[in-house]
Amino acid sequence: MKTNRLSINLVALSVAAGFIALVGAPLQSLAATAAANATATVVTPIAIAKNADLAFGKFVANTGGTVVIGTTGARSQTGTVVLFNQGSTQNAASFAVTGEGAYTYAVTLPSTATITSGANTMAVGTFVSNPSGTGTLTAGAQTLLVGGTLTVASGQAPGTYTGSYNVSTDYN
Repeated sequence: MKTNRLSINLVALSVAAGFIALVGAPLQSLAATAAANATATVVTPIAIAKNADLAFGKFVANTGGTVVIGTTGARSQTGTVVLFNQGSTQNAASFAVTGEGAYTYAVTLPSTATITSGANTMAVGTFVSNPSGTGTLTAGAQTLLVGGTLTVASGQAPGTYTGSYNVSTDYN
């Protein structure tokens, strides 16, 4: 009977040892690992550079009106302003926009600008551009043309008026 009891204790001990071995053993066979790559692409920053200024040319104010330069450089007037062509240079502003490949970009124009001659001023507004609102780079470049409307007061003082304004571009 000692042998049976020894056999039963031995079997019980073996089962307990086996159970402990299963529970205490790490479950490495259930774990899995995968590798992944990390990537990044740095693109060429968008840039804008002035090629030509917006020039309204020469005119006589009389009782006032406006001088308008379109994006093609065509000039017109309203009111009693008289345009001079002799010795006058008028053109739309021109900017070189450069950046990445065929990306699109947004154009932001000012709402108004002021040009001055001494203490005298005139307002420039109604800015327009070609392309208008959104441009698309071709091989990383595009020309942006900007026109506007100059408001001329009655009896505007003669002089050479100058001022600046900002045109901005940003990737869409």
